[in-house]
Amino acid sequence: MMRLNRFIANCGVCSRREADRLIQAGRVEVNGQKMVQFSFQVKPQDVVTVDGKPVNPATLLYLAVNKPEGYTCTLKDNFARKKITELIPGSFGRVFPVGRLDKNSCGLVLVTNDGSLAQKLTHPRYRVEKEYEVTVVPSFRREDITALLTGVEDKGEKLVASQVSIIKNLPGKSILRIVLHQGKKRQIRRMLAVTHYHILKLKRIRIGTLSLGNLKPGQYRHLTGKEVESLKQTG
Repeated sequence: MMRLNRFIANCGVCSRREADRLIQAGRVEVNGQKMVQFSFQVKPQDVVTVDGKPVNPATLLYLAVNKPEGYTCTLKDNFARKKITELIPGSFGRVFPVGRLDKNSCGLVLVTNDGSLAQKLTHPRYRVEKEYEVTVVPSFRREDITALLTGVEDKGEKLVASQVSIIKNLPGKSILRIVLHQGKKRQIRRMLAVTHYHILKLKRIRIGTLSLGNLKPGQYRHLTGKEVESLKQTG
C-alpha cells in the first residue's frame, strides 16, 4: 500500500506537495468516491482518478539536461517562448523540471516524472547542494566572500551561500564557484547585486551528487541507476 499523495506523485501527475493541493481541492477520487485524506493508503486494486481521469504509476524517467540560456523551467508560464521540456522528445510522456533555473542562466537541470524525488530534492529540510560557476564584473573582492557566507539581506530575506571561492581572476572580471543549500528565487543574482556585482554568466554544474559533466547545451542524457540511487540518498 502507498499514501495517496505519494501514489499520485509516482504516477507522474505532479509532486507530492502539488498532490496534496489536488486532494484538498476535491479533484481526486478513489473507487468513485471523493477522497480528501492525504494519508489514505492506496491498495493495488484501487482505481484512482484525478479530474475524472484514471492515473497509474508511470515508468519513472530521469534525465540530465544542459539548459541553454533563453529557456524557462516554469512550465505554467503560457507566454514563455521556449520551455526546457521542448528539448525532450514528446514520446517520453509528461515530465517536469526539478527546481528553478532562471531564463538567463544555463546548465544542469534534472527533468523527471518522479514526484517523490522532486519533492526531496527541492524541500529545504534536505539541504541539497547546488553548485554554480558564475562570471561577474568587476573583479571580485576577496573580502566579499565573508559577506556571502555570512548572508546578505534582500527584500526581507536573508540569503546565504554555503561555499564561495574564486576560480579565476581576469582583467576586470572574475569566475566564482558558489554552492547553495537554500533555494530562494534568483538567489545568486540577488546576492551579488546586493554586493555590487553584475553577472555575465551563471551556469549550474551540480545538483547533489549529479554533475553536468561534458553534456553540451541543449542536450540531455538518461541517468544511470547508480546516479538515481545516489540522488535518492542525498541529504
